[in-house]
Amino acid sequence: MKLRRVNPDKIKVPEMRVTARFDEETWAQFQSSIKELGAVAPIICCEVDGELVLIDGLHRLVEAQKVGSTHVDVAVIDGDMVDVLTKNLFLDHMRGKTPVSEMVKVIGALWKEYDLDSEKIAKKTGMTRDYVEKLQLISELTPACLEALDQGRIGVGHASALTKLKDPVRQEMVLRQQELYHWKVKELEEYIKSVLELVEHKEEKEAHPEVRAPFKLKCFYCGREFDIAEVANPTTCRECSGTLLASIAQARQEMEAEQRHKNDTPSE
Repeated sequence: MKLRRVNPDKIKVPEMRVTARFDEETWAQFQSSIKELGAVAPIICCEVDGELVLIDGLHRLVEAQKVGSTHVDVAVIDGDMVDVLTKNLFLDHMRGKTPVSEMVKVIGALWKEYDLDSEKIAKKTGMTRDYVEKLQLISELTPACLEALDQGRIGVGHASALTKLKDPVRQEMVLRQQELYHWKVKELEEYIKSVLELVEHKEEKEAHPEVRAPFKLKCFYCGREFDIAEVANPTTCRECSGTLLASIAQARQEMEAEQRHKNDTPSE
């Protein structure tokens, strides 16, 4: 590590990084101290391809630029962008006031862009492997879920449970329910398990629809079974129904003929 006096405008600030947060009172004290004493602790940078890239000290750098400082003390270490990201994570995470979503983005970049597995990330950042793997999973959540995590509406455990829901719509639906009912992590996990079981059951039914046997009715007269479209009423097939109607018509004609015969025969 080498100490240099550097123009603050020559320091590059990477877009993806973790930045510690101050409460209002501490921030006011910090600004006042920078104005009166300057940056007491050196800014930490990594020299990447001949360019100074910021690792730690963004607030000190910004305030130095605001008050018009032409030089700041910089502790320079050799390395690459992996070193920039991992050391930034290590230093800011130790302060305990960093937005989790920013940590998630940096972990996601180390994992997807720089091909570091969870064990290597844990070794370089001082985090536990389990925590790193949780952040890797959380990096797949929707922006709304990450925002809820940043604002403290849910914790890392809740966010980790939400990763079991791969559908973004379901993630945010369950997020709203979590914010309403304030479940403990275990309770949320149980609820998500029940949701996944319902989804699996629905998908199984859609993939293998139930095939029902044709619905048949038995004719009251002949005893044979017919499709429902082949019956004239709930208990008679069309054939028997036709025979029955014909028999009724014939019987009616015979009755009418007999009545006419009686009417035409003179009484004694």
